Amino acid sequence: MKSSGRNSPCPACGRVKDADCRWDDTKILCHTGTDLKPGQTIEVDGKRWAFIHHKGGYSGCAAVFKPDGYQGNTEWKRGLQRPTPNTPQELAALQTSRHQWSDVLDHFFAAFDIAWNAPDFYSAKPDELKAAFDSINDAQAKAVGLSRHLQTIWREHPDLKHCHKLRVDHCLKSIAHMAEDARQFQQFELGTPCPVAVRAIAEGL
Repeated sequence: MKSSGRNSPCPACGRVKDADCRWDDTKILCHTGTDLKPGQTIEVDGKRWAFIHHKGGYSGCAAVFKPDGYQGNTEWKRGLQRPTPNTPQELAALQTSRHQWSDVLDHFFAAFDIAWNAPDFYSAKPDELKAAFDSINDAQAKAVGLSRHLQTIWREHPDLKHCHKLRVDHCLKSIAHMAEDARQFQQFELGTPCPVAVRAIAEGL
């Protein structure tokens, strides 16, 4: 299969920065993703390619395209859940929504990683300890905000659900445990009243 690169752009998304997208005469595995509904098509060099699903490639997250009319393409008809955009404006709105939620997820994961990599409370210096608590507060705030919208995100953007749901669920549970650790440390080791922010962390999830 061909791979995307500087002199070989992905036929579906134009990706050139790496070799993540691959394709041959029977399928395109696009790792940029797409907002198309299964069954909708794109045109590549004068030929129509139908979007099938977001479960392709080694990662299981690549957008899969096959030549329109290819035998077996009826697989996209299974599990249709949301209406197809009928106008360019509706498609643009859907694409904008996906990009925005994708950014929200990226920021959530980044905040989680910072909190997860905080030093051990017992060996941390005072400034490190403060930074650790701040990072947990930030991760929890993002977790609470994200949780309110997860059902909408997963329903409207099944590709994001397929790629991120398991990781999101793991992060939410881990943040709850980190929050409880922070609460107990502050209350029992530092001898300080439980701050509102830390209590919110412990009770929020």
